[in-house]
Amino acid sequence: MQELIKKTREYLDYVERHYNNVQKAWAELNEKCKGKGFNWLYDDFIWNNINENIKHHDESKLSRYEFVQYRQFFYPTSYEQKDKKLMEQGWAHHCENNRHHWQNWTQFYPNTVEFFIENICDWMAMGYEFGDTAQEYYEKNKDKIFLPDWAIKEMYEIFEIIYPRVSEGEK
Repeated sequence: MQELIKKTREYLDYVERHYNNVQKAWAELNEKCKGKGFNWLYDDFIWNNINENIKHHDESKLSRYEFVQYRQFFYPTSYEQKDKKLMEQGWAHHCENNRHHWQNWTQFYPNTVEFFIENICDWMAMGYEFGDTAQEYYEKNKDKIFLPDWAIKEMYEIFEIIYPRVSEGEK
């Protein structure tokens, strides 16, 4: 029982860090993209929708359809086998219930910038946790990520702002 409690706590700590990192990413996007001509920053309706989505980011991870499935797969006890099928069920529920995942918004809301921006915040948050960037994640996985052309264009414009390249003279 103690090991299960410990692993559950570790997973909850991760969920909390991820949530806080998404909030941090949203703050960073707002700060760095201000004045750069992104419509979503100046349209109160869109900005407020993004802000509300960010406040409720990944709440489904605490649901009965995902919590044990994720915990058991990513934080298994010594007496558990990772159950890939159980995890796939949890992931399917997560994608269906979180519009910010590209697998969801590109299919059902292909022109909705709100979910696209939250998607970027999600990738940024993962980067904070795992030591890379949203851009590096995308570029490593772009052969499996299918985004509309407008999203790729805007995403790279955002990447240029949040991950500025060091000029040759500054190296």
